This record gives sequence, C-alpha cells and structure tokens, in this order.
Amino acid sequence: MRRRLLLFVSIIGLVFATGSTASAATTTHSSTGHYCVAQAVPVGIARIPTATCYATFTRAISAATKGRVTLPASAKPGSVTPDELNSGAQSAATNFVLSIDYENSNFGGNDLTWTQTAKCGNFQAASMPTGWNDTISSVSAASGCATTLFWNNNFGSPTFPIAKNGSAASLGVFNDQTSSQTWCTASPCAG
Repeated sequence: MRRRLLLFVSIIGLVFATGSTASAATTTHSSTGHYCVAQAVPVGIARIPTATCYATFTRAISAATKGRVTLPASAKPGSVTPDELNSGAQSAATNFVLSIDYENSNFGGNDLTWTQTAKCGNFQAASMPTGWNDTISSVSAASGCATTLFWNNNFGSPTFPIAKNGSAASLGVFNDQTSSQTWCTASPCAG
C-alpha cells in the first residue's frame, strides 16, 4: 500500500512539473489567450501545417520571426503594422510574417501567424492546422503578400481574396468558414 501511495504521489508530481514547463508553447489551439504560429508550405507540397501556440502575442511574434522582432509586452494583435513585423528582415535565414488570421472580427481573439522563409511567393495550407478549421473571422496580410481563404479543404470554392498587404476586419458570410488558404504576390491567389 505504501509503494502505491508513493508511486501515485510521484506521478502527480511529474504531471504538475511537466505542465508548468509546457506552458510556454503548446501545439494545440485553445479558446483563451493563445497566439499561434504555423509555417505555410510551398505550392505542390502536400504537408498539413502544424501550429505552435504561445501564451502571449509578443512570444508568438518573437517565435514567428526567430527572435528578430521583439515587441513590447503590451503589444496586441491588430496593433502591429506589416513594416514592424518585417523590420530588419534582410538575411536568408529570416522568417517573414505572411499574414495573421484572427479568431474574431476586428482583429481580436486568438490569432494564427503564418510564416515562411521567403518574403512572398506561392505558399499554401491545404488544410488548416488543428483547432483552426472554420475559426477565422478577420485577416491581415503582410510581406507584400496577398492571401485567399477557401471555404473547403484542398482549396475548394467559394473563395475570399485579400489584396497584397491588405486586411479584412470582417469576413461577412465567410466568417468561421475557412478550411484552406493560399498566399501569393497578387490577389486572388490560386488554389
């Protein structure tokens, strides 16, 4: 009996210790205060992007840009310009922010920052990362990219195009309907 109790207490302690170290970054989307980062894939690659989520927007942007952009702790989604997100991005080893998808209208709620190692080109997500399907309500594009949202996986119609470095504070009937997304240099982006 004493061994079982000791084992039980040890397991509980391990669970709590693991939980506290894992709070800095997680790979699932949560409904409260999570700011996620995913890398778009080049067109023709079938890999489904995965998202890593952080407790603050500042940490997510730091991770998205590999530490190149350091925002003040008070920075909020929607308050940062495309120029700020890509300041100092000169080297080939830089990650660029292609766009930020927001859970709520008017650039609010949880967000998903899309990155890539090239400033803009032909990138895609044939399926949204876990927890982000049919979740997007506003979008801002950056890095000279346009983006197109698709209602269905694998770029199925209808579509919602957003102009180069443009934004949409509300998606109307497309609200909470995005299942795939593409990025390119001129709107609309093909699927």
